Amino acid sequence: MKNEKLRAAVIGMGEGFRHIEAYRKSSDFELVALCDIREERCRARRAEYGLPEEIFICADYREIVKNPDIDVVSVVSPDYFHAEQAVACLESGKDVLCEKPMTLSLAEADSIASAVRRTKRTFMIAHPTRYTPAFVLAKKMIARGDIGELFMAESEYAHNYRWMDRASSPNWRKDARRDPLTGGGCHAVDLLRWTVGDLLEESFAYGTKKGLADWPIDFDSCFALFKFRKGVIGKVMCSIGLSRPYTMRSVFYGTKGTIICDNLSPSMQLSSVPFYGDGSRDATEFVTIPVSVNSHNVEAQVQLLADIILRGAENTADVVEGARTVAACAAAVESLRTGKPVKVRSDF
Repeated sequence: MKNEKLRAAVIGMGEGFRHIEAYRKSSDFELVALCDIREERCRARRAEYGLPEEIFICADYREIVKNPDIDVVSVVSPDYFHAEQAVACLESGKDVLCEKPMTLSLAEADSIASAVRRTKRTFMIAHPTRYTPAFVLAKKMIARGDIGELFMAESEYAHNYRWMDRASSPNWRKDARRDPLTGGGCHAVDLLRWTVGDLLEESFAYGTKKGLADWPIDFDSCFALFKFRKGVIGKVMCSIGLSRPYTMRSVFYGTKGTIICDNLSPSMQLSSVPFYGDGSRDATEFVTIPVSVNSHNVEAQVQLLADIILRGAENTADVVEGARTVAACAAAVESLRTGKPVKVRSDF
């Protein structure tokens, strides 16, 4: 296998187009199968990307599971199908790249983690903020001390879902099983976890429901506070019912500076005492640093997956990382519903 291409399949043709593009661009993969409950969407993607007619197409993911000519599967179906499909793929001897969130419950997170340990297959969670250029640079700057010791971090997941009723029919996001924080705000939660690089200890959250009052969910907006074990505090603002352009604006506060960045901005801001400690400039001023924009960067995820499977690279986005982000979201949602602080589980 080390000198052969990995044969890849994609389940879910909605957001799955990003995975199709990434596999097509990679020299390590051959895209051999597409799956969606509406088979016509597979045919449409095949035509859109000029894929060969012989590519395997099906409406039932079980056809992917039992196909011996598939090595790797991208699970890009709605969130509430991730656990069932990922476990089935793992148990059939396939490696899995699973879209975020890994799943919507701690019980299902346990089931995926158990399947990974049992099968010893590669499982990778596709949290894109770990590959977004501005966030990657921010993490490097923090690690090398550009803003001193990090003590506070915040991120936003501001995404107006109102238009999705018109754009997607049926709208899989409008489902009582999918709370906004776990389903969407997990982007921001995972970003804080990854950037801070520490285990979470506790969460407390408040929520409201004014923007999407007719949706079958408990809240459409929330503030979630997090306490890391070594003392850093974090905040996530998540709203799917607000009126503003999509953003994941994030701010990292250190003892000697501050970083402000976003996944869609071509620049980031830095205020840093170490950079201007000679008194030539007020350390509270911001300088602008240009960055490239790639808010999903599935290409980098697919490259890491290939490096893990073919070249023995470290899996920095493994099943434990995916489960810990699910656990952080679960603790915040429980706090929102009970009005009490909730401990964050980390043992997966």
